[in-house]
Amino acid sequence: MKKKFLSVLAFIMALSMMAAGCSNNTDTEGADGSDASESIKVIGGDGEEGTTVSGGGSEQSAGEIMTDIDGNAVTGVDGNALTVPAETTAENTQTLSEEEILAAMTSESTTPNLSITRTDTERYGYSTLTADEKKLYDDIVSGIENLRYKICDEDAYSIEEWTKIYGMVYNQEPRLFYMNSKVKVGKLFYTTKSPEAINEMQASIDAVADKLVSEAAGKSSTYEKLKVFHDYLVLNSSFEFSEGDQSYNASIYNAFGSGEPQGNIQCNGYAKAMQYLCDKAGIVSMVVTGETSAGASHAWNVVDVDGKWYNLDCTWDDPLLENANYKNIRYNYFLVPDKWIHEITHMHINQQKLSSGKYITYFTPPACTETSQNYFIKNGYVYNDFDSADAAIRAEIKKAAENKSRSAHIMVGSKDVYDKIYAKGTEYQNYAKEFSGVRGINNAACSEEMLVIEFDVLYN
Repeated sequence: MKKKFLSVLAFIMALSMMAAGCSNNTDTEGADGSDASESIKVIGGDGEEGTTVSGGGSEQSAGEIMTDIDGNAVTGVDGNALTVPAETTAENTQTLSEEEILAAMTSESTTPNLSITRTDTERYGYSTLTADEKKLYDDIVSGIENLRYKICDEDAYSIEEWTKIYGMVYNQEPRLFYMNSKVKVGKLFYTTKSPEAINEMQASIDAVADKLVSEAAGKSSTYEKLKVFHDYLVLNSSFEFSEGDQSYNASIYNAFGSGEPQGNIQCNGYAKAMQYLCDKAGIVSMVVTGETSAGASHAWNVVDVDGKWYNLDCTWDDPLLENANYKNIRYNYFLVPDKWIHEITHMHINQQKLSSGKYITYFTPPACTETSQNYFIKNGYVYNDFDSADAAIRAEIKKAAENKSRSAHIMVGSKDVYDKIYAKGTEYQNYAKEFSGVRGINNAACSEEMLVIEFDVLYN
């Protein structure tokens, strides 16, 4: 009876490595609701550590396949059957220690054949780490690439230390789209661990991403390349609130490879997709996380444009619109400085809130102080007096109505001009109604902080 009990425990341990979860919190519940993140420790009924390898009630010899009580093979991290180590013989009671079982389960002897390739693009966040932190980062990346289950003991790092580095890998390595955000010291989690499924998904991702990178390669400036990426993500994605355990909406898969006409992704999905494209195009970029002014989690990018840093937020340039059509696009957050958004609309810059309520900082992003590449400034869409701003916003409303698009927006040069234009909302409402099919405008998207006048043009 004791042998059967311990054999079942050994089988459960082997199966537990297959558990995967998906959460932005530091919980410990696996995809199947079990605590897949507990450390492996099997204790026999008489208090001795270790487990006796048995199957169907009979002991096994060294080199034989491990089986559970029903005679089924016990598999390791690579999906292959585990065997009793050669040094384990009948003379030493065929008892495997905890270390021997763990070594078998986490063996790297078989490397999965994944079509996941690294790029040489600089990782700014990685460059800020200490030597020890870089080693952990590299170990986690290698573990994910090899579909490992565990890379260290639970007491090797504090939850704060582990969360920082694991979270950085999750955010800064978008190519590892099959990685889950679940956090538990020493453990690695996945949405899928099937090499065949991962390779198939990767092929569908790159079928889209490579075309975009090829299109961007024909552009003469970094600004234009980023605009290709930005416009695709805004026009071909829909924001998705929910994130289930098996969801890919915080990954590049839903952005590029899901096969849906409008990929359902969250802000992290937008930011990772931009990062992935930048990596392929050789543009230095990073994913930055934080919160909105309402306290919701958020993610965007910081990108290098000709040696200067800018914020780029594709999520907020893809507005949530009632009866949206997919010709709508904004540029409100296309290459903006910190002073326009930090601690105004984008809070807790590059921090992660733990379940304890404490915040940890991944790294401090480079300061974004320039404005010359901002969409409005670069294209001359900033109006410093009322008359020019009034004419410009009317022209934008007309253009939107003729194209059946939704956004009519300009930037003004001062708070005084902003207030005067904003106060004439009723007059612009009546002007918009002069165009066929237009029933009015909505001014809810105007941004006093950024001095952006934006009207959502509404249709019958």
